[in-house]
Amino acid sequence: MVARLGIDEHWPIDHRVRETLASHGKPRLRATLRVVGTAGTVGVYAPATLLAMLLVARRNGQRARAWPVAGSVAAAAAGSLALKHLVRRPRPRKKTGPYNEKPSFPSGHATRASAAALAIAYVLVRERMAPSEVALPLAIALSIGTGVSRAYADAHWTTDVIGGWALGGASAALSAIYYEYVRADSNGS
Repeated sequence: MVARLGIDEHWPIDHRVRETLASHGKPRLRATLRVVGTAGTVGVYAPATLLAMLLVARRNGQRARAWPVAGSVAAAAAGSLALKHLVRRPRPRKKTGPYNEKPSFPSGHATRASAAALAIAYVLVRERMAPSEVALPLAIALSIGTGVSRAYADAHWTTDVIGGWALGGASAALSAIYYEYVRADSNGS
């Protein structure tokens, strides 16, 4: 949207955070964020989503209650792809290594990790399969960690990550609304 509006495609926060992260490069932090950042890869969020769906579907034979989890991830992935093609924001140019030519906004990793983690946590808590004191902080930590890892790796601008969190959170919120509708319907309300 920024590029389409003809204004500066990089906000001051993007440059300030990028400079700060580059000057505070710690090997252990970088390694930890690399691991946490995998939550936004298909090899992690897809099996986690499938496992959560299977657990919910087996509980009391309520298969319909599992679908909002998949819906959250699918909507987030589709929304991210659509926004990337609409906005076409270039990624930060790294000082070394290959340059990723794919559009940057929003961060797909942050979007998908947030959508999956938040939707899974919500449904598992509502199904009384996980305590909210554990599930929600873990989901938030995975979302934040994945986004921070993308900025720290210099793969995205800070505002790309914020956009990914917003889109993933919105997708999870819509998923929660759909879950409540399905739950009410299955309870005969």
